[in-house]
Amino acid sequence: MNRRTMRNSAENKSWKRVALAGWLLCCAMGCQGLWHRETASIDRVKGPMERVLPVGQRSSSISPNSLRSEDVQDFSEFNQAKQLYEQGEYAAAERLFKKIAEAHKLDESGVLRKRRWKDLFKPRSELKASYSDSPLREDALFMLAETQYKQEELPDAETNYLQLLKEFPNTRHMDETTKRLYDIALTWMDIKVAKSSDVELAAYSDNGRASKPKVVSGEDYKRPSFFNFTDKRRPLTDTEGRALEALKAIWLNDPTGKLADDALMLTASHQLRTGRYAEAAETYRLLREEFPQSPHAKDAYILGAYVSQASYQGPAYDGKSLTEARQLELMAMNLFPDASPEEKKRLQQGLQDIEDKTVARHFNRAIFWLRKGRFEAVEMTCHHIINTYPHSKYAGKARGLLARLPEYRKKSPLVLALEGVDADSIEPLDELPPPNPVQTPSTAPTQKSDAHDVEQTPRKLPGFKVPKLKPIPVPNLLPRWPKDSGDEFVPEPLPVPPREESAEPGRVKLSLGGE
Repeated sequence: MNRRTMRNSAENKSWKRVALAGWLLCCAMGCQGLWHRETASIDRVKGPMERVLPVGQRSSSISPNSLRSEDVQDFSEFNQAKQLYEQGEYAAAERLFKKIAEAHKLDESGVLRKRRWKDLFKPRSELKASYSDSPLREDALFMLAETQYKQEELPDAETNYLQLLKEFPNTRHMDETTKRLYDIALTWMDIKVAKSSDVELAAYSDNGRASKPKVVSGEDYKRPSFFNFTDKRRPLTDTEGRALEALKAIWLNDPTGKLADDALMLTASHQLRTGRYAEAAETYRLLREEFPQSPHAKDAYILGAYVSQASYQGPAYDGKSLTEARQLELMAMNLFPDASPEEKKRLQQGLQDIEDKTVARHFNRAIFWLRKGRFEAVEMTCHHIINTYPHSKYAGKARGLLARLPEYRKKSPLVLALEGVDADSIEPLDELPPPNPVQTPSTAPTQKSDAHDVEQTPRKLPGFKVPKLKPIPVPNLLPRWPKDSGDEFVPEPLPVPPREESAEPGRVKLSLGGE
């Protein structure tokens, strides 16, 4: 084989490689740009308002005039599946509805049909979808979820209901979808709406932490297990999270519906019963602000105050939740004067509890200043507690702290911090002890002090003795005068240089070098 033949074979191999790479690139791109060229158009593009306005004009069934010519066959299959559904053959109807829904499924852009291998070489005109408000895709999704609901396949039904709300936020099946989601959430979890009469605050503790709400009615509330291998009506994992997701989809997608406030109340009740007080406080806040005319409004105020107070972590943390709880209780007393005497009594008790926690915060601040060695601030804070809250139990502790304050003044802040002085170590007093009499120089006992016998005071931690500075010797610039002479030394005045007086003061004579 000569060189020319070898060169031709090498060139042929290289061209084959280029052709193979081009063919693979065309497959990846769908081969649309090579064989099918068409001009971009926005004729079928709809804006947000165009998608919202036809919602009220939609009928309960699909009209053949609203479909394209290529969707007529799918429409006939949809009618067959609907007849099977009405006859009770839910499994066969589910297969047909699923086929139609998958055929009209959109890709990530929301404009084109989802590409499949059989549509790889189809032109772009045949892949155009009727956008996200296609009535056939919408009804197929809804009916697919309905057939699964009838067969008690609730996890798959919930998934399709949520997908329907995601793709069609203004679907004409909104009422039926929210009812199904509400029923699925109640089936998965036995959620009971918590009333203000069902919850009471636990006993208040001296450590200043919040009183936790205690459910006194319906204590047999059981949370579903995380894993499920026996009940097909429940999801395989995280039944509780899926149920809360269904309730959230109700009030988030249909805020003006009949079940929106009920879904929020169920969510808040579940969070209250499971001890998630911060999340319950936020959910009750949404209920109060978005649905002020709801029948759950009074319970949202009272229980919202309870969970806000329960989310308070103690006097060493932020007191914003205490302020919010106090405002809610005062608003509940003003907005609902027809409350029962028991509810009014509970509100008064809650206000007293909040006041005790507020005083506990002031006393904790006094302990903080004590550990810092700021005794004047400790004294001011204790007097503020005694004068402002004289009937509080912390008023006695403030007196006890003032009585022990002279003892604490003798200790360094490091020793006080190591001793761990807190509210529990302070004994309350009914009255302040009389102050020590001030000793005047006439009444003070005289003590003889000896220069050699110096009383050593105990050292304080972490104090250290600072060495005394020696005086700097100043040189004597004046002449020494003998001590034996009785006359005082009078220094001679320094000589003053003579001053020349001119006849014309203030004038200067200038000369140009000549005299």
